[in-house]
Formats: sequence, C-alpha cells, structure tokens
Amino acid sequence: MASSNVKSAVRVFEVLELFDTLRRDASLSEIARELGYPASSTSMLLQSMVECGYLSQGEKRTFRPTPRVKLLGAWIAPVLDPNGPVISMMEWLGSQCGQAVVLATPESMQVRYIRVVPATGTLRMHVTPGAVRPLPTSGFGRLFMSRMADEEVERIVSAHNAQSAHDAARLAPAAVRRDLQGIRAAGCAVSYDKVSPGAGVVAVHIPTAPIESPLAVGIGAPSALIKSNATAYATLLRSAVQRYCGAGEASSRSGRGTRQALGTA
Repeated sequence: MASSNVKSAVRVFEVLELFDTLRRDASLSEIARELGYPASSTSMLLQSMVECGYLSQGEKRTFRPTPRVKLLGAWIAPVLDPNGPVISMMEWLGSQCGQAVVLATPESMQVRYIRVVPATGTLRMHVTPGAVRPLPTSGFGRLFMSRMADEEVERIVSAHNAQSAHDAARLAPAAVRRDLQGIRAAGCAVSYDKVSPGAGVVAVHIPTAPIESPLAVGIGAPSALIKSNATAYATLLRSAVQRYCGAGEASSRSGRGTRQALGTA
C-alpha cells in the first residue's frame, strides 16, 4: 500500500510538471500518452486532483491547473513568480544565446534543475527539468559551494569521497578549495566534461532573500561552445542578472576573472 501511495504522489507532481511544459489545457488521453500512464489510472488521478481543487475540467473534457497550484510554495521563492524577473530573464537569455538556459538550486548533496528554457541553436545540448547533478563535482554545485563555509565544504567533500568506489572519483580537498577560490574571484563557474561528457555550463548566482533557497542561472551547451564562449556567456549572464534582478555583485567581475574560473572549474 505504501508503495502505491508513493507512486500516486509522484504522478501528481508529474502531471503538474507536464502542464508547466505544455502551458495549455490538455485532455485525458494526451496526459496519459505524454506520461506513459494507463488511461484508467490517469482518469482516476485527474478526477482526484479536480476534487482536491488542483485541476479544473473544461467543457471539452480537458484539464488545466487551478490558481491554487500557483499559491503552493509561493512563500518559498516569490522571485520565481511566472511573470517575475527571473523567468523573464531566462527567456531573454535563451533568445540571446540560442543555448539551454538552466535555473538550479542545491538540495543536500545534489543540484536540482528546476526550470529549463530549451536550446534553439543547431549545435545544442538537451537538458531536462527536474534533472539532478552532484553538488561537489558539477559546475552549478561548485558555484553553490563557493558561498559555503569551509567546514561545510569539507563535510561535502568527505561525504563524496566516502561514497566513491574508486580512487579516481575521489576529490582532493586542496584542489576543491583552489577551484572555489577561482569561482569566488570570477563571480561565476565554468565547467565542462565533468558530469556529462561533451557538455558543460557557465553559471552565476541569482540574488535571493535570506529565507529563500539559493538560486543560480546558467547557460548549458556542448563543451566546444563552452570552451570558446565562456567569457561571452559569463558576460551575458552577469548582464542579465543585473538587468532583471539588480545584482551589482554579479556584474562587477571582470573577464579576467572568468578566465581564471575556466582554468580551475
């Protein structure tokens, strides 16, 4: 029974995330097809969500989320309002670079991609919303770690090494500290071929209130593009954060610092 309940709970969130991708009403058959659910269980799930007030059903037997969904968790990160500056910033960045624009937040020992503007360029990288990356070895993860106290960094590195089955996967604390110093100096993280071979990211912090979870935005692209455009991407990201979020710190770093981060990330 417990396993069935967990499965149902996961499906509720998958339905809501599907609507976030579609941005329109959807029929039962379309939802079942897109998520790979049996039609019968999909019908029961959707009706339960209607009864709880999270979905509404239209005259054409289509469904859509209700305003109640928008209110859930609004207190956690008001900066992420769909009509707010961060989402607008991501759309603008995507139009400027043609590559995937990723919004990420740390979760314990990993980083979660909470929103993605897909790439439109011919040479591009596919990024999935909801995907996770290891905190201590990914570009976004190192960016978040750069603002942690030394004791917390040591704890994360020790935990990672304890879980690593091979010596090659273990991290040298001194090397991590040097990398984090470079990221702090540059105000951005540049990483490629670390977690996903052939792919990389340039990422910067987004200013948030003390009660909000840390956030970062990055441009994800094939490694060749990251290598050749790291400075340009970092400048674009800083400009966007300043323009939409008023981040003086993010815009005050120089291209020289970006090259330093590129050498150590």
